[in-house]
Amino acid sequence: MLRSLMIATDLSQRSEKALQRGAALAKRFGCPWTLLHVVDEDQPTNLVEQEGTQVRLILEARLVELTTLGGSCPRIRVEVGDPNQKIVACALEEDADLLLVGSHRKSLLRDIFVGTTVERVLRSGRLPVLMVNQPAERDYRDLLLALDTSPASANAVHVAERLGLLQGAVCRGVYAFSPLAKGMMQYSGVSEERIDEFVGTETRQAVDELKAFIREQQLEPLIDEQLVAVGLPGNVLERMVGKHRPDLLVMGTRGMGGIKRALIGSVADYALRELDCDILVVPPLAGD
Repeated sequence: MLRSLMIATDLSQRSEKALQRGAALAKRFGCPWTLLHVVDEDQPTNLVEQEGTQVRLILEARLVELTTLGGSCPRIRVEVGDPNQKIVACALEEDADLLLVGSHRKSLLRDIFVGTTVERVLRSGRLPVLMVNQPAERDYRDLLLALDTSPASANAVHVAERLGLLQGAVCRGVYAFSPLAKGMMQYSGVSEERIDEFVGTETRQAVDELKAFIREQQLEPLIDEQLVAVGLPGNVLERMVGKHRPDLLVMGTRGMGGIKRALIGSVADYALRELDCDILVVPPLAGD
């Protein structure tokens, strides 16, 4: 079960959603929780000091309210430094099981957030990140588990289970596959009947692959429904989120390889940018 969590806040409405969800999780699991605000050091010293003092006063003024919401008094940390680096360092220092952040800005610069704070934490390889997009109106009861038959996706499900997030929820595993030859067949003038037959064969094979993967990774007790859909992973996830309206999407990221990639992976990157449900992103196990 969740033992400790940290919420990174910039006092925005986006961060407020993360704070409310973090408080609900802290109360549900009876775990200690920490609120962190990082003052950007790249500004005049007097402004750094003023911001730090003001933020602490604002957060401390809410302690009674927050204690009621979370079932225990949160620890407040106001730190100075590079926000991206400091958030990672503080989360690891607190030995948090989970870091909660608000959604990124929906703007032309939205990729800056995904490519910094969330990506840096995930690249640390040790800490799951919960991006909160929706108000915390209820516990997570309906989950979508993104599966791609990789150890990273299985690990994400097991981590969510260890954190207690699957408890009492309906969990749907979704697997996307794309029959690449379909486009070539259409371009070559192959009949629709032959194309449908080909897609049907590929779909049955994908279903068998998913079942074998779930069995091998010991995910059967954790998944209530298995969904297989044709399409690119990002597009399939978008359709499934629109159809099922899950409270939470759980997904893993791939290993970075010999040279660490600048991005956390195209599917996770797309989900964090475009999908409006809460998203738990879990870094891979060492060596994956």
